[in-house]
Amino acid sequence: MTDRIQHERLSIGIGCSSRACCDDVIRLIEATIDRIPSGTVIATLDRRVSIGKIVASKLSLRLVLFPASALAGVAGVTTHSSLALAKTRTANVAEASALASLGPLARLIVPQTKGRFCTCAIATLSAEVHS
Repeated sequence: MTDRIQHERLSIGIGCSSRACCDDVIRLIEATIDRIPSGTVIATLDRRVSIGKIVASKLSLRLVLFPASALAGVAGVTTHSSLALAKTRTANVAEASALASLGPLARLIVPQTKGRFCTCAIATLSAEVHS
């Protein structure tokens, strides 16, 4: 007999203006998720590599970066911003990054949440494992 065990992978997508600092992003993430499970990744726009590296390092997460062209085509995004589109060429960075980092079967579990000069969203990818 096989037991089915449900495993979830999480991704935290972040978006931020040039005025955001890593503490702004970390505060928002900590306000959005109680506990960050092992194996969680953080994802964002490649233009935000500097802040992404600092946040990932402080939270001990692996950083995944995407060009705006990849984020613009991600399905499942629920929040659209004309400002984000004008500045980055994608209508949502946080949600699209979270979803893109886990692949086409990912789904949002926390839509875009706003913080001081930043946003975050959380996506999951559930995988059923047979043992």
